[in-house]
Order: sequence, then C-alpha cells, then structure tokens
Amino acid sequence: MTDLLEVADYPTPQTWRASLSYSLRALEMLSKSKISVNADRVIVNAISDSPEEKRQLEIALARNTPEGVRLAVEISAPRPVISPFTTRFILDANGARFDACTADTEEARRQILTTASEAGFQDRANCILALGAPSRTWGDAVAQSIAAVDSMGGGTITIADTDITLIAPVGTGQATFDNIVGRLENSLPEAFALTAELPELPTETSEELPRFTATLSPEGTVQLRGRVPDDITNTVVKNFASARFAQRDITMGTRIADGLPMGWSVRVLAGIEALSELSNGAVIVEADKLQIRGNTGNEDASGVISRLLIEKLGQTADFEIDVTYVKELDPIAGIPTPEECIAQIIATTEGRKITFDPGSADLTIDTQPVVDDIADILKTCGDLPIRVSGFTDSQGREIMNQQLSQDRADAVLTALRARRVPVSTFESIGFGEENPIADNDTEEGRERNRRIEFSLIVPESTVEETSTLDELAAEPDNEQPQEEAPAPADDTAAESE
Repeated sequence: MTDLLEVADYPTPQTWRASLSYSLRALEMLSKSKISVNADRVIVNAISDSPEEKRQLEIALARNTPEGVRLAVEISAPRPVISPFTTRFILDANGARFDACTADTEEARRQILTTASEAGFQDRANCILALGAPSRTWGDAVAQSIAAVDSMGGGTITIADTDITLIAPVGTGQATFDNIVGRLENSLPEAFALTAELPELPTETSEELPRFTATLSPEGTVQLRGRVPDDITNTVVKNFASARFAQRDITMGTRIADGLPMGWSVRVLAGIEALSELSNGAVIVEADKLQIRGNTGNEDASGVISRLLIEKLGQTADFEIDVTYVKELDPIAGIPTPEECIAQIIATTEGRKITFDPGSADLTIDTQPVVDDIADILKTCGDLPIRVSGFTDSQGREIMNQQLSQDRADAVLTALRARRVPVSTFESIGFGEENPIADNDTEEGRERNRRIEFSLIVPESTVEETSTLDELAAEPDNEQPQEEAPAPADDTAAESE
C-alpha cells in the first residue's frame, strides 16, 4: 500500500465522508478495481471473474449508493466460451423467435438481429457475445441463413459451428425450396456447409405413437411417465433423473414396451437433462419431436437447452422450446430489496424473539432456530448496511443496561457471522433502556422492551453528521477545532464510561 494522501485546509463538502466511506466498502468488495472519489460522484472501474459475479457486484454497488452521490460503474467480465457455437432461429405460425442466439462481435450481433427483425422478430433477444466462433464471417453466415428462412416463408435454421441445417416448412414447393437453398448454398462463406431438408407431408395412421413425459413442479417434485424399452433403461432413467434433480422426489410412472423408435433412450435422457435446466416445467418426448416448456431464472436457458439438444440429438432434430424467464426465480436478479429483507426478518420474528440467558449476552438454546432463519434471509439479501440494535428494560443501572444491550447486539452479530452471513457492512449498537415500546412498570411490558431489532443504516444520518462537523470546521476559529467542538469529545467519554 502506498499512502499518497494529503491534508487540505478547505471546507469539506457535505457528501464527502459518505462518498469516501462508500468507496472504501466498494474497495473491499472488488478484488481488481480502480475507484475515483469526488464529493458528489464515485466512479468504479473493475474486473470480475464471470458474468454472474459481474451482475452480483453491480446489484450490491447500486444498493449501497449514498444519498446525493452519483454512481458510475463499469465492470468488465470475460466472455463465456460456447461450444458448439450455436444460433437457432424459427419462423412459423407462432411468429419469429430465437431458441439460441450467439455472436462473436457487436457488429455480428447487430447484423443478426437486424436480419431477424426484417423477418418479423420483435422480441428482445438475449444474443450472447461469446468466444468460440468458428469463423470471422459468423455474423454474415447467420444473417444469410435467417434471410433464407424469411424468403421461404418459414422454417427452422440451426447453425452449430460451421454446420448449417435448414428445415423448410411442410408443404413448401420443390421449386421454391431448390431455388432458395441453391442461392444460400452459393452465397455462404467458404467455411460453412449447408444441409437442407424438405419434410414430407404427414400421412394418417391409427397406430398409437409412443410418448414419454417428465414434469417438474414448482415444489420440486419430478414425475416420469411413458414408455422405455427395457428394465435396464428404466433403472438408468431413474438414476439419471436422481442425479440431475439432486434431492428432489422422483415419482416413476414408466412401463416397458416393445417396438420403440431407434434412439428412443437417448431422446428420453436428453429430455430429462433439458428439464433440469428449468425451475419448473414439462418435457414431452415423441418419435419425431421433443417439446419443452416451463419457467426459469436463467435468461439464457433457451440457448442452453437448444445447444444441449443439438449436441445430443443432432442438428436435424425437431424440437420446440417455450421457456419463460421469471425474474423472481433468478438467484441474482431476484434478490429482494433492502426494505423487503427487513420486512422478511420482521415477519420471521413475529411472535419469536431472540432471547438470552438472564443478565447475560448468551443466546438461549431455544432461540437458535430464530437466528438460523434470520441468517437464511440475510444470505439472500446481498451486501446491505444493516444495524443490529439491542434494547433492555429500565430495571438496573442505566450504564449497565447500555453495556448489556451492546453485548447482546454484538452476540447476535457474532452468531450471524458464525452462520456465514457477510456482515462487513453491519454494525451493532446497544441502546440500553432507550426507546421503550411498552410500559416498563409491568412484567409484560419489560419483556417486550428486552429485544433485538434489525434496521437499515440510513445514509441521511451520515450526511447530517457530516454537515454538522463541516459547519463547526467552517467557523472563524476552526484552526482550533478541539476547543470549538467539545461535543464529540464528551460523547466519546460517555461511550467509554
């Protein structure tokens, strides 16, 4: 550490201390960073280890911004490496959509999305910038492929590395198909190879088609139903589901059947693996098609599932993905607000107090589950400035009550730290018999007054304190601040007593 600080004899801006304190907290949070501090603005430049960590840091930094201070954050994260490098675009009666979208440069992403927009795509695409592109002409190849699907009036285009598979809509005329495929084949960059299919019109059949379904409920229950070829496969399916869904309940409703299509077991296992990428949903496996739908907290779940099914079933596989991103299911974006965290703690402690052995700061055995529940809430809340306040009744000496309340607040903070709650932004304060919430003349009232409270540390208090000190420093005799401002010294003495 190199100390290049200087002392300046200038009036301190009101928000300076708040800005500086915030910046020091941010410095602890960021392992690779540069932070510039002004009185009304903090500029953070940092490097994270992953896109997930980047989002976590951005949320934590935004939450703790002091009142009256502007924040500029630029956190860079390494691009993910995707293999195979995949984009899958569909145009049918339901409209234009991406099952997966990947680009290697901003220019390629703009090119892909512009062409998709011209083909009727209107939603927001989560087109990921990633490493692993097989060619610098990736954007051009994908854009041409999407344009070909648009010219055909529908179909599915799948680009995995340098292999492009185009499946035309059922009923497309042979001449139209040959014309569009021929133009695309001759205009694609040299590195890419095209395979095109014109599906035959379906024929009527009275034979019952085989089907396998797997469902994942919001409560975590998994149900597997349908046909499998033999006992060994049935055992493999159950064990694979148990591995993918960890400790969740698995209900088997499968049955052994003959005459299943070739590759049926692979399709079933791929469907189960795809379902495990969702928070809840269902997958239907049929001989010629696989459908998966449900909810997820991962914005790129559709792309992940698409790449998985292409890898397991091949580029010509017919599958349909209908996955909805739900912010509340996102372990990062779904982090509750600071106010929601405090409200959850209040709700959890409703009728359940944190209690101590009489006259001591030792937590009782009965109160351990309450602290466990509070710790679980705080672990989901991220980095928050929280005050743990201790209060006593009015019995006994005031100084001893204040010290006891401080010890108890410290004990709660220690208990949370032992439960791996990040408490670097927490503070514990004992208020003794101050702020009673009930009558101290009754046993019931005294019991209510003996309490631990959780609250947010409000930035305005820091600003007001700073403003008061700045006014003192700005007085004509500020060359002797200790004589002009005896109040802080008295406060310190009272605390030491």
